Amino acid sequence: SRLTSQVASPRLPTRASLPYPRPTLARTAAMLTSRFMRATKMIVGISVKDIVGSSAAMKKALFFAQPGDHISAIHVPTLMPEMMLSSMSDPGDASEDALLALSNMPTKAGAAMMEKMRQVADAEMALTGKTINIEYKVSAPTSLVKSGLIAACRYEGANVLIIGAGVGGKGSIPPFVAQNADGVTVCIVRDHIK
Repeated sequence: SRLTSQVASPRLPTRASLPYPRPTLARTAAMLTSRFMRATKMIVGISVKDIVGSSAAMKKALFFAQPGDHISAIHVPTLMPEMMLSSMSDPGDASEDALLALSNMPTKAGAAMMEKMRQVADAEMALTGKTINIEYKVSAPTSLVKSGLIAACRYEGANVLIIGAGVGGKGSIPPFVAQNADGVTVCIVRDHIK
């Protein structure tokens, strides 16, 4: 007798035989509403010392972001130490303009950094075709930048904090926020570190 081998061709399921219902307009609207209700609020920590890491963090935030998400780029400047004034022979002799310039230095550096981050974000959104709402903020100067960044996350109601790894990947802020930013997912971007 002859043996013939037959190979059964695989059958693809039809829409009617699928175990789940076909999405209706109402179901699709409900899914989109659910997505917008749980939109992510991301904070990108910006550092004047680590421009490369801050740029990488902004790009990573835009990579993660979906429609409806919100990104806030925040720079927490370091408060100018009083020792700078004590190095003057007589701080009382300093003009009001000189004291004002000293006190505004951290804020001005932060504003210049925010403009750089705006350029990075605009270029990345143009490249990816995404349109994400981004705010650029410089907080009040503080002597405890690490704690100031966590406080900014709490104030903004952030779900996610994305920061660079620090200069050369050796920053002290990333491990601090990873240990102390309770209730916030922390992403330390090291993609650019070789």
